[in-house]
Amino acid sequence: MPEFVTSVTNGIKQTWSGLNKTQQRVVVLGGAVALVILIAVVMYSTRGPAYEILWSNLDPADAGTIVSELEKQNVPYELTDGGRTIRVPSDRVHRVRLSLATMGLPSSGIVGFEAVGSTGIWSTDFERRVQYIRALSGELTRTIKALSGIEDARVHIALPEDTVFVSQRQQPTASVLVKTRPGLELTADSVRGIVNLVSRAVEGLTPENVTVVDASGKLLSRDVAYGKGEDDLSMSSVLELTFATERELENRLLGLLAPVLGPGNVVCQVRAELNMDQIKITDTTYESEPPGVLRSSQETSEMYQGTGTPPGGQAGALDVPSYSFAGQGESQYQRTEVLRNYEVNERVTETLITPGTIEKLSVAVVVNKNLNEAERDLITETVTAALGLDPSRQDQISVTGMVFDTTLAQIFDETPATEGFPRIYIYAIAVAAALVVGTVILIIARRRREAEMAGVLEEEPALALESAPAISPELIARQRSRENVERLARTNPQLVATLVKSWLLEDEK
Repeated sequence: MPEFVTSVTNGIKQTWSGLNKTQQRVVVLGGAVALVILIAVVMYSTRGPAYEILWSNLDPADAGTIVSELEKQNVPYELTDGGRTIRVPSDRVHRVRLSLATMGLPSSGIVGFEAVGSTGIWSTDFERRVQYIRALSGELTRTIKALSGIEDARVHIALPEDTVFVSQRQQPTASVLVKTRPGLELTADSVRGIVNLVSRAVEGLTPENVTVVDASGKLLSRDVAYGKGEDDLSMSSVLELTFATERELENRLLGLLAPVLGPGNVVCQVRAELNMDQIKITDTTYESEPPGVLRSSQETSEMYQGTGTPPGGQAGALDVPSYSFAGQGESQYQRTEVLRNYEVNERVTETLITPGTIEKLSVAVVVNKNLNEAERDLITETVTAALGLDPSRQDQISVTGMVFDTTLAQIFDETPATEGFPRIYIYAIAVAAALVVGTVILIIARRRREAEMAGVLEEEPALALESAPAISPELIARQRSRENVERLARTNPQLVATLVKSWLLEDEK
């Protein structure tokens, strides 16, 4: 056996030594590729079934229940993400998921109103109250988790005890903890929606008593306006609107003054106070002149003629009508009553003032030179007209002339161009120079190495001739004749073939 191994090893060595460098490289690369293919085939043939996620982000209770059920059904599984994610073979994932769904798994560990029916007849009022709060919190948690972008949520509700005394009644409160998906952040509208959702689901709960925080402990409901309508603005929106108004007015001033005073010679600062209240004004005006527009008219007439007592009042009555008559002869009576109703023209005007109205402006303008009174007054009038400053709302304006400090600018101006050259360009030039120098050095070294190798190859035959023993003139002549014949065979093979044939024919004779 050792002899066989030795012979095989020697054969491999002889075969390897008989190959040139190109063949050796091909053999090495081919062997490496074959080895990689062999490893891939072995891994593919020996690997187990592919696993897919059955459920992720599970509660520990649900994860334990699902694992127990999988073991009962002899379903292989894998646990990842600290036991919160369960993976099963891909060809069985749908069947297992449907099987677990029929058992109500996963239940997410949240108890809703289905737990209310489990209370016994011997339960106390306190136990029933606690069970109701727990069920209500669970239902709200399920609803909030169903919202887009919410990964997990938790709701805590504090319901005070009922009392018949109004002065001792307390307001219910609620706290909501939300965990958003990675890379997402709740907007003000989303927070307002959660607040309104919780407040409408709990009796007596107002939006002001609902607190929403995220997983990092940030209070989300602090800067959100709610409970007064959709047009309410949050504190962040107020700041953004104020900042945008101030920047707009400053840009307007710079666009007006910079072309006159020169770029960089004027600085403007505007401070705006905005009224963020929404005001609705109703004005009623009566415009008709007396007596107005006739709406309806009613006329009543009475007439009497004949003998007898004319109309009169009872004895002792005051303000009774009396009529002239002559004895007991014929008498006459006539009464006319007219009733007219007039309509007065009424005009109702409703004015809605939206939030964002400017209540006060404070403007400061600084010019890069000393100003006299005429120049200062001219700039003041220009700014007042451009921004519409109103003294009745106590708008303020300040125009100051002073020479700007240009020391730093002068330092940069006096700096030579080479010193002020960007560093990134300097680094790029240095790297490029290093690459060029390195390339030149490599080329020179390679050429020098090739020259040295050529010199060695030229010296080897000479050394061999010097070290060889003395050759007789006959051997030298024979060697030259052979070289001449070989050269003739390469240049004129037809002539050589004809000559060889003639020699063979002479030998046969």
